[in-house]
Amino acid sequence: MKSNIIKQKVKLLGQKFFESWSACSLIMVQGDLSALSLKHFLIAAETGSLTGIAFVAISFTKIKNKYAPVWLTGVLTAIADILVHPTHFGPHWAEALVTGALAAFFAFLFTKMQNTK
Repeated sequence: MKSNIIKQKVKLLGQKFFESWSACSLIMVQGDLSALSLKHFLIAAETGSLTGIAFVAISFTKIKNKYAPVWLTGVLTAIADILVHPTHFGPHWAEALVTGALAAFFAFLFTKMQNTK
């Protein structure tokens, strides 16, 4: 039983890492994939790691609304993004907000894909 819970949490960590990492990578270069560098990947990995770890910690509580994890992914990504690096555009919170919104969108898409299986 414990190994199933651990596998589930590791899978969840990877999923939330990827949603946050993808959003952060794209927003940092403002959609210009040719501008991605190792530095961008590493910064996005920090954001993704913080998001994933925080999400797994919160996942031990009961979340009743099926879209709460989508919202939570966005909020945690925005918080992680603002902590990890300065903005590349607008006020200090602007990039983090856009990154969080994109991560939430990715989480929504992933949720929809899971529900169609």
